[in-house]
Amino acid sequence: MKSITTNEMKDFPTNSDDIVTKDNWFTSKKNLRGYCQSGELSPSRIIWRGNHRPTPLSYAKDSLDLAKINVTNAESVLAYLERTNTDAFLVMHNGKVLYENYFYGYKSYLPHALNSVTKSFVGLIVSLLANEGLLDLNKKASFYIPELEGTGLGEGTVQQLLDMQVPVKYMEVDTPMGIGRGTPIFIASGSIPKPDNYNGPENLYEFMISSKKDKLPGTVFKYENGQSETLGWIVKRLTGKNLAELIQEFIWSKLGVEENALMHLDKIGTDIASGGMRATLRDLARFGEMMRNNGYYNGQQIIPEHLIRGIQKGGNQKYFAESTHHYLTGFSYHNKWWVSHDPYGGYSARGKFDQRIHIAPKADTVIVKLSSYHSPDSERIDAFQAIIEYLIKQ
Repeated sequence: MKSITTNEMKDFPTNSDDIVTKDNWFTSKKNLRGYCQSGELSPSRIIWRGNHRPTPLSYAKDSLDLAKINVTNAESVLAYLERTNTDAFLVMHNGKVLYENYFYGYKSYLPHALNSVTKSFVGLIVSLLANEGLLDLNKKASFYIPELEGTGLGEGTVQQLLDMQVPVKYMEVDTPMGIGRGTPIFIASGSIPKPDNYNGPENLYEFMISSKKDKLPGTVFKYENGQSETLGWIVKRLTGKNLAELIQEFIWSKLGVEENALMHLDKIGTDIASGGMRATLRDLARFGEMMRNNGYYNGQQIIPEHLIRGIQKGGNQKYFAESTHHYLTGFSYHNKWWVSHDPYGGYSARGKFDQRIHIAPKADTVIVKLSSYHSPDSERIDAFQAIIEYLIKQ
């Protein structure tokens, strides 16, 4: 048995400043990285991988050298990854992995926080239920959730919720850890502690019910979390199953993934539909390949092709251009996916702290980035396009 050295003993017990908690995960790059890489801060529900053998990933003979691909004159893709606190990065082209790497001690088998990438999985579940005739996209949310009658979120149709076209208002609160003044979604979801003298919603259902109407649904693009949480409530009410169970049943258990995924829960055990999912890099690459192949993967049609084609068509570009996301020039948002309308048919699942699954079907490319980058939302340096254009020229 190996004895513990004096130097090793210095690391135990861990210094209190190095322990990531709900009180500090947002306060530094180090703590944010710990939060993104570890699922230990919140209760979670397993999204089971199923009892099948993992579907093997195919690797190209020669790896892609990202140091030789430039995003700008002054920065390579590799430098960009390092600057943006990338924890894991993978590039697939023509069904083969050209690049896979892990940074800052992140392990390939650890489920990483996906944040708002979760929304794209929710969009697929809603679309699948509608495709089976269990859900009418043109019905108001309050039709399925009578508790939302008279609220802002209850006024929107299911399709408007999918496209972030239900503008609502919430109470504003001062939140801890320097997050600033905003809606109480972080508190209601249990992601951060409740401030002193707080008298707002304390779980996701209370948060949704607290919504107030802002503008007429279907007239603007307004990205926010309550619309996705409403869809999570609707699918649970319709099926009697948690969102994690539905993702497992319809998607995750069919992909041949290596690891279970996870879904974070609020304080009363509700799946956080707007950003609670965690998964590994390779398994997200399998998911991306399924999307690139129009829903077909692992020897089966997992998502009907016409639903994937519907995502690729995109949404209302005018509404998007008039929104706070106008810096994403030419984009639209449809069924919980960001659609770029570029020459490669690109569309993405995107999450806070720079998570992204990007699919470029006309370039036969899938790129996955998992990060812990506290960046301005408007940063628009697109290494993904630089990689795609490099691959097209080869």
